[in-house]
Amino acid sequence: MWRGMNHDALQVSRQADGRWRLHLDRNGEELCRIVLVREILRIGRSRITAGGVAGLYTPPDRRMEGHARELMAASHDFLREKDCSISLMNAIPGFYHHFGYDVVFPVYRLFVDTDTLLQNRRQHSVRRARKIDQPVLVRLYNACNRYRTGTLVRSADWRFDGLVNYGRPPGVLLMTEDSRSRVTGYTLCRPRGDRYFVQELNGRTQEAFESLAHAIGTRARRAGFKRVHFRMPLDHPFGVFCSRLGCEWEIQYHVNAEDMGRVLDLPRFLSELRAELGFRLRNSLCTADTSLWFHTESGGAGLKIERGSIRRIKHPGPDAQEITIPQTALLQLALGFRSVSEVAGTADVRMPRSVKPVMEVLFPQTPVTMPMIGV
Repeated sequence: MWRGMNHDALQVSRQADGRWRLHLDRNGEELCRIVLVREILRIGRSRITAGGVAGLYTPPDRRMEGHARELMAASHDFLREKDCSISLMNAIPGFYHHFGYDVVFPVYRLFVDTDTLLQNRRQHSVRRARKIDQPVLVRLYNACNRYRTGTLVRSADWRFDGLVNYGRPPGVLLMTEDSRSRVTGYTLCRPRGDRYFVQELNGRTQEAFESLAHAIGTRARRAGFKRVHFRMPLDHPFGVFCSRLGCEWEIQYHVNAEDMGRVLDLPRFLSELRAELGFRLRNSLCTADTSLWFHTESGGAGLKIERGSIRRIKHPGPDAQEITIPQTALLQLALGFRSVSEVAGTADVRMPRSVKPVMEVLFPQTPVTMPMIGV
């Protein structure tokens, strides 16, 4: 049991779904509670240990007493103990910036007319997935998203049940198979409000995409929807497939709301990033050897680039190029949310012009969406 700053007891319990529930109690009265989860997030070839934060709640008669601030600080300490280097959340507007969070993902929406989807032929068989099918669908998901930034690594025992039951009505998990009964794709879709919503879709082949498009269009028409809403980034293979059919993209950039994040452990974060940063260096024309030292409000850490390899350093050497940057801006760069040029031009960032070329190699801007943390 931990003790908070106001001598309130901090209780921690593990839930059946693998999440942790933290709550502050005083003499048996709950003052505040929060739910946490630990996930592995892809940034290209790197695997980032991410904490998910959800369900922060303070009873109305206990608000404005500092309990949320105390519990958020304890939650960050708890996630650091679980080796989480960053924290992510889907946030209510105008609140979580107090705890060091900023927007790190845009919201991408793809809209395709139902009639357009129905123009595709069903070349592979389509059926509802059964529980026995889910392990192969997990393998397909990981294969399709092996290097896709913003996706989660799903373990072999992960199941789609949480996604299917996330929201009302429950979703329908469909899968495609070729003539040799090989699984080629899947989708999770459902009616939601005034749109037919596709929450997730992955496939190996053009034939799989055509078959999934026809199946989704059939269900949308049957439910009375003239348009289908897909949740995916601009460069998703199915989105590229839809571009030749006719579609519409919507990109929304929130301010202090929705898909937000922060760095919890800067040295660990840079260490976890090395695999992808090294790959980007090796596939660029950048040959400079240099050291980068990042000063953030939560501490400093650095990277040494030498002969195309990259490693983390614990102290800035005499030749280190020093970059002063908010920890959220560094996370935004790592996730491809902002460009180096745009970040370098803000008042709270100091970045030597000489390091911008290598920074642009390490941190290119890319389309990426927030994963469904903890589902």
